[in-house]
Amino acid sequence: MPVRSRGISLFLLGAASIVTGAGCATRAQVEKVQRDQRELRALVADQNVAIEALRRKLDILRQEVADVRGSRGGSVPANVQQRLAELDARLTALEQARALGTAPPAPGAVAPAQPGEAVAGVPSTMPTPLRVLTPFEAALAKEEAALSGKSGEGEFREALALIRQGQCAQATARLREFIRKNPNSDLADNAQYWIGACYFNQKEYPKAVTELTEVMLRYRKGDKAPAALLMLADAFAATGETTDAKLVLQKILTEYPRTEEAEQARQKLQTLGN
Repeated sequence: MPVRSRGISLFLLGAASIVTGAGCATRAQVEKVQRDQRELRALVADQNVAIEALRRKLDILRQEVADVRGSRGGSVPANVQQRLAELDARLTALEQARALGTAPPAPGAVAPAQPGEAVAGVPSTMPTPLRVLTPFEAALAKEEAALSGKSGEGEFREALALIRQGQCAQATARLREFIRKNPNSDLADNAQYWIGACYFNQKEYPKAVTELTEVMLRYRKGDKAPAALLMLADAFAATGETTDAKLVLQKILTEYPRTEEAEQARQKLQTLGN
């Protein structure tokens, strides 16, 4: 969805420049705007159909779960619970993506235009472009998508939901409890990372530095180590500690040279004047 949203946003911005930037439009330009609007409405319609179909599936599965609980005295197979959680997550993602933007209005009839004359039927202002997810939101969505089937998924997903809602105190408490109860879980390093990320997103940089450093102290070989270092460098940079930020970025290049974070570290070093 983020990729599609970005493409739609660029289209809308481009269309707006055609209509409002020049003050007039040729019939070919107007027809292109209308054609692109039709394609966009089709995408939105497809999304609405998918949401309704998924909602119906969820309703059916929830009823089946209720029936199973009634007949088994509360016992529900793990695979059924997992399927329900997956569908619920998909529905939430679709609904959130739909809520990020508004479909354009249907275009009116277009009369032939004379040179220098505005074309009738073309809205004076185009619809608000669909918002692209912030890097933090995109990282949250990616984390949630990778959770399916992992031990402790439910507890971890609840904590991420609190982060998405901006409830950092509650989220970090949940994540600390998760680590305490599941110290050897594959998600333990993820939990520690998101404690730091939550503070970073709240611009509580000293706390973020402490928690992200903990990722390196306890989970140096975990898959969140490069991301933790990258955010740690950003936290240092945000507080004016440029030298420390550069040292951390260099550490990414040295210890995790083939990661996505290494490429980002190179770019950040150039920005910081390395």
